[in-house]
Amino acid sequence: MKKIRFGMGGILMLGAMLVSDSAVVLAVYVLAAVFHELGHFLAAKVLKIEIKEVVFSFSGVRIMTEERLTSYKQEFALALAGPMANLLIFGTACAAFCLAGSDLQGVFEAAEAFFIGDFGNKRGIIGFLALSSLTQAIMNLLPVNSFDGGRMIYCAVAGMKDQYAAERSVSVLSAFSAFFLWTAALYVMLKIGAGLGIYVFSACIFLSCLNGEKM
Repeated sequence: MKKIRFGMGGILMLGAMLVSDSAVVLAVYVLAAVFHELGHFLAAKVLKIEIKEVVFSFSGVRIMTEERLTSYKQEFALALAGPMANLLIFGTACAAFCLAGSDLQGVFEAAEAFFIGDFGNKRGIIGFLALSSLTQAIMNLLPVNSFDGGRMIYCAVAGMKDQYAAERSVSVLSAFSAFFLWTAALYVMLKIGAGLGIYVFSACIFLSCLNGEKM
């Protein structure tokens, strides 16, 4: 990998998250994002794909490859690896809770306690990491053109039909998915009084889809 670049959008989003949430909460959420990117990097290593740069922007983290991938299947696998890494972390955390005599409800309760300020409990850290990982997996699997899910839909449709059909499919699905993400983020922010960074992120994604931009 040649370089890591921070766009102004990525810096503003992190700033909004710091204003809305505590630094400890943000740190655990970022850790879940790190596991997500490690999934992509591991897949790139296995597929022998050279990473040119990593860009932090409003749409999240974008991995730029050295050259165009050789097949849609290869690109699909690279996109899928990130959400799968998050789901692996979520599953591991849930297994740890089960071994400790708890259940899935205990994971969410521990995550909620950590989010509202109970930072001294290790169960809370694990629970919030699990919930953050699950959230990032689901969000990234949405068929938005700047997300892993959008890239996967593009590869699947382009492989079966053509690039034009793939672009049209992702464009329509992006608008609906981005609207859903934005309304969900607005609901969470109004209900719990936190999550400004996620709201700013989802609003920018929604506006970019309305403008037909590829982020």
